[in-house]
Amino acid sequence: MEFHLPLTKSTWLRACAPVAVLALALTACGPLGEKGDTSENARHTSRSGVTDGHQGGAQKVGMRSDGEPPLQPGQAATRAFKEDTGVEPTYRIAAQKVDIGTAAEAKALVSNPADAEGKVPAVAYVKYTHLRGATVKEYPRVGDYAEVYADGRRGAKVTGGDAGRPEGCADSDEIKNWRSGQSHLLCNTFLIPARARSVEVMWTEIGGEPFVWRF
Repeated sequence: MEFHLPLTKSTWLRACAPVAVLALALTACGPLGEKGDTSENARHTSRSGVTDGHQGGAQKVGMRSDGEPPLQPGQAATRAFKEDTGVEPTYRIAAQKVDIGTAAEAKALVSNPADAEGKVPAVAYVKYTHLRGATVKEYPRVGDYAEVYADGRRGAKVTGGDAGRPEGCADSDEIKNWRSGQSHLLCNTFLIPARARSVEVMWTEIGGEPFVWRF
């Protein structure tokens, strides 16, 4: 596979035993920016910006709406995000890295091995910092909107918690009283083609322009 650094080989799946069968969210597998699963996203509104002074977002693979290149790993963007509890704090969002697993690990994540044929798991590590606004008392959903794209197409999201989490990643359902100045690393797993040549992380929601990081 040809991946741009800092992609690393993931071992987190091997450490999670027994590995439970997880569900795949196979919707929204079109080009970057298309969203097929709108029921949850439609509840949110947002305002966005990138910390270098440009407006955030992307209209097509590899480009932000202002015509600038995609964000670099670790580069931050900001967004006011309306949580399900009704509060709307402003977050700093920064994709840190993507870990790429093996074909065997992909098959261990699904009930039907055919769903993982030719696929490998890709884990997006995204750091979220509560910058200002009301305290998020419980169940923050801001981390649910990070997605992995390979060669411009959205991967198949792996859902379910029984297989464990990568080391260092928080469980959003266990986060309580998230206040200004506090950060959490939240992670999402997708299955992507094993021979993908480019990988990007996109954070977006219905009604908002996406942020894109290239790895």
